[in-house]
Amino acid sequence: MRFRVLLLGMVLSLPLHAADSLDWDDLVPAGYDPGKIYSRLFDEIYTDKEPEDIADGDSRGVQMLDAIDKAWREAPLKASLDNTRVRLAGYGVPLEGDENYVREFLLVPYFGACIHTPPPPRNQIVLVKMKGQGVPLDLAVDAMWLEGTLTVSSEDTEYGTAGYVLKGESAELFTGYEE
Repeated sequence: MRFRVLLLGMVLSLPLHAADSLDWDDLVPAGYDPGKIYSRLFDEIYTDKEPEDIADGDSRGVQMLDAIDKAWREAPLKASLDNTRVRLAGYGVPLEGDENYVREFLLVPYFGACIHTPPPPRNQIVLVKMKGQGVPLDLAVDAMWLEGTLTVSSEDTEYGTAGYVLKGESAELFTGYEE
């Protein structure tokens, strides 16, 4: 009898739907290659130059950055991930909170991703909206694991366009990938 009570307690403490651990590549539809898009845009804009032959201040630089920014804002998303429980590691870029907690932030695959121009493609930016008081500020600017429900929803922010929104339920310091 005691074993049954213990077993029932263990079963009831399990989450209803376990979160799938994702890698950043899992957010990108098959066949999408930003390198090929960049090369095509470069060839269209700099028809007569190789990258190493472009002088600083070349007038086509702004045109190239605008074209890349537009392409990244329109990057395809993976519809099959809509409304899935996920676990994803990344770096935080705070958007909204107070001096102690961050409630809304971007999760990106590498440090500093959204402070550079252009930001990553939208399929590499996740807008996180944490439940409750949020994530402690010192954690929100570090590498962390996030867990919650992912939706496919494109949202513009001051640092770039996020292709996904994560309703964050928990966050913890990233200590490495599980094996």
